[in-house]
Amino acid sequence: RRLAYILFERLAEPWEMLAVTFTNKAAGEMKERVADLVGGPIQSMNVSTFHSFCARLLRREAGELGYDSNFTIFDDADSVSLVKTCIADLGLNASQFAPKGQRRKISDAKNKLITAEAFAQSSSGYFEDATSKIYTEYNRRLRECNAMDFDDLLLNAVLLLKNNEPVGENYRRRFRYLMVDEYQDTNHVQYLLLKLLTGEHRNICVVGDEDQSIYGWRGADIRNILDFEKDFPGARTIKLEQNYRSTEVILNAASSVIANNEARKGKTLRTTVEGGDKLQLLLVDSADDEAVVIVDRIDKDQVSTPLKEMAILYRTNAQSRTFEEQLRRRGLPYQIVGGISFYQRKEIKDLLAYLKLIANHRDDVSLQRIINYPKRGLGKKSIETIHGLAREQGTSMYDIVANWAIYPDLGRSSKKLDSFTQLIDKYRGRKDEVPVDILTQDLVVDLKLLEDLQEEDKVIGRTKVENVEAFIEGTAEYARGNGEATLDNYLAEISLFTDLDTYREVENKITMMSLHSAKGLEYDVVYLVGLEEGLFPLQRAILEPMELEEERRLFYVGATRARKQLILSSATSRFRFGEVVSIPSRFIKEIPVELIEKVDARKRVHYDHQRAPGQASLFGGSPRRKPEHDEGVHYEYEGQEGFRVGRIVAHPTFGRGTIVKSEGFGESLRLEIMFSGIGLKKVMARYAKLKPIG
Repeated sequence: RRLAYILFERLAEPWEMLAVTFTNKAAGEMKERVADLVGGPIQSMNVSTFHSFCARLLRREAGELGYDSNFTIFDDADSVSLVKTCIADLGLNASQFAPKGQRRKISDAKNKLITAEAFAQSSSGYFEDATSKIYTEYNRRLRECNAMDFDDLLLNAVLLLKNNEPVGENYRRRFRYLMVDEYQDTNHVQYLLLKLLTGEHRNICVVGDEDQSIYGWRGADIRNILDFEKDFPGARTIKLEQNYRSTEVILNAASSVIANNEARKGKTLRTTVEGGDKLQLLLVDSADDEAVVIVDRIDKDQVSTPLKEMAILYRTNAQSRTFEEQLRRRGLPYQIVGGISFYQRKEIKDLLAYLKLIANHRDDVSLQRIINYPKRGLGKKSIETIHGLAREQGTSMYDIVANWAIYPDLGRSSKKLDSFTQLIDKYRGRKDEVPVDILTQDLVVDLKLLEDLQEEDKVIGRTKVENVEAFIEGTAEYARGNGEATLDNYLAEISLFTDLDTYREVENKITMMSLHSAKGLEYDVVYLVGLEEGLFPLQRAILEPMELEEERRLFYVGATRARKQLILSSATSRFRFGEVVSIPSRFIKEIPVELIEKVDARKRVHYDHQRAPGQASLFGGSPRRKPEHDEGVHYEYEGQEGFRVGRIVAHPTFGRGTIVKSEGFGESLRLEIMFSGIGLKKVMARYAKLKPIG
């Protein structure tokens, strides 16, 4: 609406506005809505993701940074592969310096605007020094490959705007109005990017909800939205308190939970959907029982609610296994969002590697992936020789391959290398003249890729063939919608896609995903599962106030995905990392009892976990009540005595907890106790000063 208003009032030309968000899907929806308001699409208006905007800016200004404009954008898999190569070339042990772990450390540094040089100056000790060497070598190799990783897109854009005054001033003059969606998810580098683009005009409008800031683990800084008025004095704050999705009951329950957080501005949400069904709390014995009970309900409810309007949300991806097993047994179709995305499937990565190498012959990572695929009889030793020669000569691996005749060590592979370079050069010569869909189809035919995939396995091969055909159709769709459908332009677009961008609510399937993947989506019925201390909230967050608040925000996001019905589930026991977790999540207790209905699907007798005096029981069982003077707090069951598993005890430091494991006898008795709000502790019974409760 604001974009359309600025256009209608002629406050700025379309190219003088910049609107950024976090997914291509959201950016596309923004463009469509503006087009509907103004009567047609406006091609010159800049509406995109942060990464897409920075990629376009850097392609225009690549020369200022010493890059060619056709630089490759490495995805996470490419980056990890390059880090792995750097670790090996530096003579470091990959088991001691895991490539994925090192990649994360490098990514964290870049998101905090710490360059390889700055990291080296501040590093201390053997492990940090080693990471510094890996970071430095990784960046050097990226430049050799004429490539940037995702983090570089933001980092290099900020450094360019900050350190190159003419370039910075040019973009500050150009963009007179800035708008930012989902501002609570911005990290430090994105914050600096916006500050550098805003300049003196200070025409910036951000939309965000601090209660939905759930990406702190990947660098998002909630202070960006909490301190906005401090960063931009005189800013006008408009509270958007109308909810257009959930019922009044769901909204009140979610609001009651999030109200326990301190790091928030606060608001009073309202909805036009008054009343609504109570939340339901499913109490089950185990993770397997949880899946059985929920899938059984889904099977029965599909008569009145389409499967595509139901979602199962979980805290960790590993929780999907039991649900998948039950859904397959029932023959219920489902899709998982946030698993292996389409563009990470092997056959698609292989095809993309060919296209990337055709676009940028310096891309060593792509070359190594496909130089012997489909099989050309090139052994590991030949590829290592090419890699070594490239390092010696300070050039790309493709240059070594293309000039195989001057390297005697490659003589035995001459015919194989010659046919490979002829194929790549053929398409390099066509890439700027032929639309990307035609080029891709011809390449697949030349490679005999479909035949090769079909020969692998009749069933799996057929699926892979269908994936390649779907990829080709995607290139055709791109060509139909874009005037300059060249390979370079297509790769620039596709390299920034995520699995959420390809998610479509079309087929009638149940959707399963982690809570982090659910943001921005909505369903009639949502199952929010695994609500136990140690799982949700996660164990590591329990003792860290800021992390615990983020877990609570994650619950809030999950709960507000539901339009009509929200079902929570909690298991009495869940085997995780060798521990039985059996205390219901604190988030359940933060929901007013009048908004929630208990459905006890357990088969065994259970005790009620510690509750505040007078609070109604949510956890069932058949307790024998304590005397009246101990009103409403503890229950006990016949036959429990001493320090048996399941007994509630009090510790002078940790408070009350439940014994989940017992080993040894007498003075050697060792106990594992799950303390409410603290987590799992191991104690010696003789020294712990434990007091049995009830």
